Amino acid sequence: MSMRTSKLIGIVGVVLGLWAATAQATDVINQDERAYTIKVQGEGKLSVSNHPVRARGSLYGLCNYSFCSFEIPGSKVTATRDGRLMISNGKFTK
Repeated sequence: MSMRTSKLIGIVGVVLGLWAATAQATDVINQDERAYTIKVQGEGKLSVSNHPVRARGSLYGLCNYSFCSFEIPGSKVTATRDGRLMISNGKFTK
């Protein structure tokens, strides 16, 4: 294997590693015509944060723990860090 091929394989490995790291967080897609503030609580109540999501908007990377709970008025759900949640008709769905 040439030096050029080795470098290319190394670069591809780094890029794939970075992509996998960024894909490891919960995404929320709001399908409603209404904006919400999402309360996110990390596992074991390690952290609590609020995130506004606009109508028909999306938020990416909300949970970097093993799991988190997500809450909007009238709906609460838990998800793993690689999960994807939807808001539809004022409720979370997986």
